Amino acid sequence: MAPRSWRLPTLRHHSELGDHVTKWGANAVELEVMRYRPRHELTQALRNYDIVQVVSGSPALAWVAKDAGVPIVLWMASMVEWERRQRLIEQSGPLRLWQHAMTMLTSRVECHALRAADAILVLNSTLLQHVSAGGNRRVATAFPGVDTVVFHPAEAGWRRDGHMLSVCRLNDPRKGLERIIRAYAHIVDADNSSPSLVLAGWGELPDALVRLVGRLKLESKVTVCPNVDPGRLPELYRDASVYLQASHEEGLGVSVLEAMACGIPVVSTESAGTKETVIDGVTGRLVQQRAGLDVARLVADKVIDVLHGDGGAMGARARERCLSKFSSDVAIRRFTKTYNDVLTQSVPESV
Repeated sequence: MAPRSWRLPTLRHHSELGDHVTKWGANAVELEVMRYRPRHELTQALRNYDIVQVVSGSPALAWVAKDAGVPIVLWMASMVEWERRQRLIEQSGPLRLWQHAMTMLTSRVECHALRAADAILVLNSTLLQHVSAGGNRRVATAFPGVDTVVFHPAEAGWRRDGHMLSVCRLNDPRKGLERIIRAYAHIVDADNSSPSLVLAGWGELPDALVRLVGRLKLESKVTVCPNVDPGRLPELYRDASVYLQASHEEGLGVSVLEAMACGIPVVSTESAGTKETVIDGVTGRLVQQRAGLDVARLVADKVIDVLHGDGGAMGARARERCLSKFSSDVAIRRFTKTYNDVLTQSVPESV
């Protein structure tokens, strides 16, 4: 809507974060693939580095660096078709057609970007198998590190009467908050003295979900914490009895790891990410998402099992798993090894 911006002389922007951070923009971004097109000025800047680390939800962004002439390490969480599956189901009319077309075009860019990367790090085994099946041998798993000093269990231990908690982007339909609210209604129906539910995160809870809470007569038992201060999160986790996630799709789920680090058992829908983080029956419970299943009721049943079962032991095992596999110290070793492998032209082993 601002044609003069289409041919800007530079796409480099001043950053309020200081001189050590540079922001680069793009133009004609209404056509999604333009967001990933190499830009001459940015390419010239990237040539000054020994290695380029791309951190992206899906791999298309790595295409930006393809002409830099330096090794590219891509760290990715999902594929664009996986990310948008639920959104495309919920959309209709011209907008759905447009989003479908942009998704298909971006998928083609993803294929080129994967070939351009010198090493690919992924968040889960499902994605590892998918990328490897495309003929790429330069792929390995790498997890985001959790600060297990900041995120630690409460001194008093697990609280069976603590609130139930979910942390996510509150306005993202992929997170399945409607299913959590309906699951909580089933829990309250079974036992009205059940702990309260806290929905915390970023953005605002959509009006439709606010109305759902009202229709289910849960206003006095559900607390919404929009745009929560990150510094408040560790205490929210520590005061919880169960961490809930009902996402339709997750590459990994950092909030699940933060809850585990705080010694909280997790009840979650099964996704590529939670199959990586949660051991069903050991550190929490997983709920399948097959067609025809009442996911909300199944989540409720699993929560009740945890609250009236060995939730404390599950939480302790979750903490141990986070320390051994998902801590910051463990994570940084995977990245530094990958950088060394790339710079010495070694090929990382698929793990």
